[in-house]
Amino acid sequence: MRTIELDATKWKTMLDFYHALLASIGAPKWHSESPDALIDSVIWGGINAVEPPYIIRIFGAAKLQKDVRDHVELVKQVLAEGRVDYQNRRGGDVEVAIEIES
Repeated sequence: MRTIELDATKWKTMLDFYHALLASIGAPKWHSESPDALIDSVIWGGINAVEPPYIIRIFGAAKLQKDVRDHVELVKQVLAEGRVDYQNRRGGDVEVAIEIES
C-alpha cells in the first residue's frame, strides 16, 4: 500500500493542512478545502490524480495549534466514517486512512 507522508511542522492554519494534503493526492485546483470535499474526492473517487489504496501519514503534529490538530483529527474521523458509508452502499472498500504521529 502506498504511504503519503506529510510534514506538519510548519503548518500554522487548517489551510496549510489542506494545501499539503491536496497537493499530495493530486487534487485539481478547484478542489474545496473541507471534510465533505475530501469524502467526495478520496472516498467516492474519480477526481484526484492519486487514488486509494493509500495511508496518509502525518508527522510533526505534536506542536500544531489546538484548532489545527483538532481539525486534522476531524478529517481523519470523517474519512473513516465515509469509508464505512461506502462499504454499506457499495459493498466494497476504499482503503484510505490517516495516521497522525507526533
